[in-house]
Amino acid sequence: MRKLSVCLFYGLCVFTIVFSLFWMALPKLPLSQTPAGSETDPASPLSLAAQAVPQTDAARYCLRDSGGRVAVYTCRADGTPGTLIRVTGIYTNLLPENDALRIKRGLVVNSPRELDLLLEDLGE
Repeated sequence: MRKLSVCLFYGLCVFTIVFSLFWMALPKLPLSQTPAGSETDPASPLSLAAQAVPQTDAARYCLRDSGGRVAVYTCRADGTPGTLIRVTGIYTNLLPENDALRIKRGLVVNSPRELDLLLEDLGE
């Protein structure tokens, strides 16, 4: 009887270790999920408050992926990148998944202050 209980104990230990390793290997899921009937796009680069602010002719910047790094471009009126300003030292593949997707799609920033804050948040 003692031999059976020791085997069961070790079997439970092995199962726990294997399950823990499997659980750690799973991809990370985003914490906030929007309901299926929601009208907002979770990958939208701008919040609703930012979309409600009227656009002015102030300096606008586009952040895009360029060779695996975050690059800052001037932004044209139609939202496409214009002239390359600089390539940062921030690697896109090291960013959290949502941030990396936003950068790869192109992220429009409306002021130099907002650009500095965003780059600081991303790690530069």
